[in-house]
Amino acid sequence: MQLSTPRTILLTLVTATTLTLTGCVADPDIADDLPDQGAPPTHVAEVTFPDSEVAQTSEWVVEEINGVRAINKQDWYPRVSPELSEDIPVDSLVGTLNSQLRPSLPFVPSDYEEPEPNYGITRLTPDLTAQPVDLHIQVDNTGLISALWYETVESDATTDTTEQPSDDGEEIPSDGLGQ
Repeated sequence: MQLSTPRTILLTLVTATTLTLTGCVADPDIADDLPDQGAPPTHVAEVTFPDSEVAQTSEWVVEEINGVRAINKQDWYPRVSPELSEDIPVDSLVGTLNSQLRPSLPFVPSDYEEPEPNYGITRLTPDLTAQPVDLHIQVDNTGLISALWYETVESDATTDTTEQPSDDGEEIPSDGLGQ
């Protein structure tokens, strides 16, 4: 049995009103929240970014990564150069940051350097259960992000090359952990 058009419209309006009044509508203020971001690491001090274009862009990216909500790709379109968005679509770039970096947050920017003009490296330090990440950002002459990548920093424990004596007296490199 099919309902008449006015009756269908009336039922649709009643259902929509009921859902709205009972709070069954997505609230943008709480959508995409992470369950518990935890406290920022206390074993490192936060750096102050210098007053350069690439440093300010780096600081903005760190704030985006550490944000309460997932990174919104709409905020990135005006900040990414056309050359970078041709190589890596903004959707993919933001999706990677959301899925790869945000699960380890909060990060503290514990070190910052500019080895070249318009190129900055920010050391992002998470809590003690995860390894630090170096975030590389390059901006073009207009201040748009022209390159962005990150790499996990090897901890001192895994790169220790102290030599240990073997049973026959020769020195062998140490693996660091589990000796």
